[in-house]
This record gives sequence, C-alpha cells and structure tokens, in this order.
Amino acid sequence: MSHEPYFLRQTSAALAGFGIANFLSRTSRAEARKLLVYLHVAMKQRAFQGELQASLPSAAVTAVGRLADFERGLRDGTDAVLSLPVLLAARGFSVRLQGRRQGVPHETYSLVGADTPPDPNRVRVVGALDLLGRDGTTAFVHRLVGASPKVERVTKLEDLLPLLQMRRAEAVLIPTRLIADLRSASRLNLVQRGLATPVGLPALAVTGPGGADVMAAVSALPGKLCRMIGVDAWR
Repeated sequence: MSHEPYFLRQTSAALAGFGIANFLSRTSRAEARKLLVYLHVAMKQRAFQGELQASLPSAAVTAVGRLADFERGLRDGTDAVLSLPVLLAARGFSVRLQGRRQGVPHETYSLVGADTPPDPNRVRVVGALDLLGRDGTTAFVHRLVGASPKVERVTKLEDLLPLLQMRRAEAVLIPTRLIADLRSASRLNLVQRGLATPVGLPALAVTGPGGADVMAAVSALPGKLCRMIGVDAWR
C-alpha cells in the first residue's frame, strides 16, 4: 500500500492524464493532413479559414491572401494546395481537382471603373489583386486586358475601392462574379467592361502524401463554401 499522501497521488494522476491528453493532441495535429489555400474571397481571410476548417475537420487548413504567406506555407510543407490554376501552373503543380461552375472550368473577368465603362485600350492604370507577385501579376493583367497599363497591386478585395476613390487607378480588374460585392461596399457608380479571355476557376493540386485524402474532403465541401470560392461542382 502506498504511503504517498492522497492529494499527491491525485495530483500525479491529474498530471499524468494531462500529459497523455497533450501528447495525443500533439500527435493528432502532427498527423492531420495539411491544406494550403490561396484565394481572394469577399470575406476576411481569418473568417474564411474558419469556415473551411469547420467543413474540413480531418485537415489542418491555412488560408492566406498574400503571396509571401503562401510561399511560407509551401516551405512549411503541405499535402494539397487550393488556388487558381494560373498560380498552380506557375509553381509547377498539376491540377488534380478542378472547380466548375455551370458546367465550365473557367470564368470571366471585368474591368470596373467609376461612371464610365473602362476602355481596355485606353486605360493607363489598373488595380488588381496580387496573385503572382509584381511581374507575374502584371503579365496576368496585360494578358486579360490586351494592353500594357501600369498595374497597382493590392492584397484584399476591399483594397481595390480606395484605388478608384483616390484615383490611383482608372479601373480595377476582378472576377465578374465579385462585382456585386464591390458595389455593395461603395457609393461610387461602378460600371464594368467584360473581358474575353477566360480564367480558370479554383483548383486543387496534390503536393504531399496526404493530398488524396484532402482532395476527397474538398470535393465534398458544402454548397455554401463552394459558392464562396466561385464553384458549384468539382471534377
């Protein structure tokens, strides 16, 4: 029979239990599949990450809106990446799961300006979400616009409006589906000019051993989240 005081025995048992629980928690986190998401959506990145994490309990989700954070996430290691195909291709990743909307894997972009529809051939400064860094984003904008304007890069959708308000840009470039969100946040008379070159919808690349599991989970995301990122089906 142990002569150890009762309270010491209870404390030792509690500490042992805590240690086991902490170990299991660390082990669970270490074994979790990792998903790195780099998409610009019409909500705060932290809230977006929370929505994704709630719908993907088997994965550790990191959602970022800045290229530097995306590159850091790649260095830290991930099993899958969810982003636009143009970015995946720039990093040498192959698309394994492609988002689609209304049966097609791409969408249109528009130039949006104040009062007058922007003329792609005359616009001198275009604001755009930074997806590929300075040179890559500039090339991306030039390809869609069909001209060579100066490009002002921002990291958040809401940062595009100040470019128009302060006349730092004559137009901003965004997916056509996001124009309603932009209009709802502004008193400007925003008008658009649709562009012909399509852009691939969000897609997933497998980059680690747990990528297949992440891909299966992403393909089953609820409709609300799919619509948030601009898709209604995966293939």
